[in-house]
Formats: sequence, C-alpha cells, structure tokens
Amino acid sequence: MKGSEPFDARSPRETVNYAGLRAWGRMRFRFEMGGEVYSKNKDSFKRLLAKHGLRWRGSLDRPFWASAGERVTAVFDRDEKQDLLRSAALIWESAGKSRLLEDLKAWAWEAGAKAVEDRSPSAEDVTDEVEQALRYWDIVWKPNEDWLKAQGRPRAWIEADVKRWKQQRQERRRELVGQATD
Repeated sequence: MKGSEPFDARSPRETVNYAGLRAWGRMRFRFEMGGEVYSKNKDSFKRLLAKHGLRWRGSLDRPFWASAGERVTAVFDRDEKQDLLRSAALIWESAGKSRLLEDLKAWAWEAGAKAVEDRSPSAEDVTDEVEQALRYWDIVWKPNEDWLKAQGRPRAWIEADVKRWKQQRQERRRELVGQATD
C-alpha cells in the first residue's frame, strides 16, 4: 500500500510537505537587492521574521521561513569562485496583506531594496516540472559510483566527481526555477 511503508532511515531523501497557500487569492511581493545590501541587513531581516512568528523551515538549497499563513522564500545568486553573494531576492507569500508585509516593505525601503508585487508563478507552483527536469538531467550527468569503483577509479576522485555533480545540480535547479518563474 502506498504511504503505509515504514520509514527507512537510509532512504536518500525525506519529503516534507508543508501546507501550501491556496493558489487562488495568493499574494506575492518580491524584494530585490544586491548581495552587499542583504548581507549588511540580514540580521534585522531575521529578527523581523521572528517577531512575526515565522520560523526557518527550509534548507540551504531552498531557504524559506514560514508560519501558518505566511511564507518568505529567499533566492540567492552566488559567485561560488569568489564566495560572494551577488544578489538576493526575498519573496513574501500569503493569502492576503498582513502586518509582516508592511514591515517588510519598510525594512526594504530602509535597506535600499526594491519591492514589487510579483505575479509570476511561485517556485512551489513549478516544483514538479523542475524536479522532472532534474531527474532527466541526473540520468545524463550523475556519476555512477558503482561503475566507477568497478573501473578502478580512486575513491577520492569519485567523491570529487559526486561533489562537482551536486554543485552543478544546484546551479541547474536555480536556473530551471528562474526560467519557470520569470
């Protein structure tokens, strides 16, 4: 029976579904800023989210904060070679306007960020298409560790290949989400 299988701690991923906001009636605002601006003001941003009851629910791959009725997702553009944040976009989503939105607008104005209403589909709306595209991408680009071991490739090289693949997959995910939500 699907869904009644016991939890396997060895499974490669755990899926956690948070109650999403209804697609109809959803509002979204996007706050865009340079990386330096975000880095300087991120502590006040995080305090603002905590003040309004939003808690960290994401991962380093998909950073977001959520409460029962609101969510803020972060999209970062990083220069991995220089270990530098180029730009940041913070996307607020809720069924309607709230005090948090007004406080975020004030925070963005003080920080020097640009705030605009976002009418494009959210990252969550395009997740299935992105995951499907990544599955196809993995078929071509994911290193086959067992085959590489059988060929006598050194373990350190295999680990480097897997690490490089993970980084490229992250970049590909960002690219696909960006294409789908623009």
